[in-house]
Amino acid sequence: MHTEPQTAYQLKVTLAGARPPIWRRLLIDPGTTFQDLHRIIQVAMGWQASHLHLFQTENGTLIGDPAEDFDGMMNFQDEAIVPVSAVLSGEGQKLHYEYDFGDGWEHQIVLEKVTSSAAGDETLPRCIKAVRQCPPEDVGGLHGFYEFLEAMEDMAHPEHIDVREWFGEWFDPEFVDLDQINADLAGRDDWFPEDPEHGAPAASDFQGLSPSQVHELLENPLNCPSVFNPLFDAEPVNGQLDTAPVIRMARVLVEAMQDKGIRLTGKGNLPLKHVKAMIEAGGASVVAPMARYSPIRSEEHVLAVILTRVLLEIAGYTKKTKGVLSLKQTAKTRLKKKGWLTVYLDLLTTALTRLSWASLDHYEGLEGVQYTAPFGFWLLSQKGDEWRPVDEYLDDMLRAFPQLPLAAFPVVYMSDEEQARSALRSRMITLFQILGLIELDPEHARLRDEGEQMMRRTALFEGMFGRD
Repeated sequence: MHTEPQTAYQLKVTLAGARPPIWRRLLIDPGTTFQDLHRIIQVAMGWQASHLHLFQTENGTLIGDPAEDFDGMMNFQDEAIVPVSAVLSGEGQKLHYEYDFGDGWEHQIVLEKVTSSAAGDETLPRCIKAVRQCPPEDVGGLHGFYEFLEAMEDMAHPEHIDVREWFGEWFDPEFVDLDQINADLAGRDDWFPEDPEHGAPAASDFQGLSPSQVHELLENPLNCPSVFNPLFDAEPVNGQLDTAPVIRMARVLVEAMQDKGIRLTGKGNLPLKHVKAMIEAGGASVVAPMARYSPIRSEEHVLAVILTRVLLEIAGYTKKTKGVLSLKQTAKTRLKKKGWLTVYLDLLTTALTRLSWASLDHYEGLEGVQYTAPFGFWLLSQKGDEWRPVDEYLDDMLRAFPQLPLAAFPVVYMSDEEQARSALRSRMITLFQILGLIELDPEHARLRDEGEQMMRRTALFEGMFGRD
């Protein structure tokens, strides 16, 4: 029987910035909706469809799920009804596709050819070429991916065992099973059930922000003008700096390092007198709540002290030489010329982008907490003017990012959601408090009465994250 050929689009989908390149060549029907194109890319690349996504055309038009644009400000075109042919018609035209606004997996889509495919012989969509595996989910963007590969491939690497345990199997970046990709493409409807009662992911609630604004906020929380006003007038913030425990502790540590530095202990810790001075400066009830139950004998017993010291080091203010912790000359110059506001901004930026938040609770996994935490700034700006339960904020975070618990390691004593809530509390809430962005109700002891703990934003937060 003679079969009329059908028109097909040949698309090349490339993971932007990947070296060596990671890409797929696809044949699709021109009438494919953008909703289905999203699903095709997810299956063909090897993603798990557990994060938000967005298309952008060459002229800046946004195409996505209108349910994620709650206030309609972004004027999304509905991906469920817009066909690819309405945007791409000529060879060489391009699209931008982003998946997971935290890790920021950006893809370039190019219409390589308008060709034909014999409908009776080959079904569409179809992957005709696949080069290399895509990274694992929640690995931390391209930088995290390359670190993952290095640790995975080197059995002598200090993180090799942890990486193997996290991923659960060997990862071969070159391996791609083209036949399996096409089998999965044919059955992709099973990956994306339409009925919420059969496993469709919950819709995210961004509390009035559009997905594009959330993306901007997560990418650069200190420079997201569509969400918060830029910090033009620094005086109100400068006047509130000493309300931040991290600054009070940093001042004490910097002062102690001014002359000859600090001789560290044999284990590389701060001497106890400096630890106690930092606790007193930061406020014992905030930085060392366990001190009321047992005496502090080492820096290792006080997270806030360790955190302050580590942030100064990562931010480039300190150095260790022959067992002595000292202030760099460049840091002295920067502090003299720029003042403590610049130090605070450096520490805040370092805490958000370069610090490993897993170090706050020594629990591996749930890296998504760190990438999504800036959304907490938005929540504080919305409701932080009065005391509210910490659990209310945790509920809001999980409604905004319902996939967070999926990254938890299964354990018998705690559900995935309980693990996500615990990580949000021990990482996001703890860090925000030490940075002076929130205060916790002193009426409730955190370790004994967490379920009743209340919090609100500080004047320092209001200066940093002002809104019209």
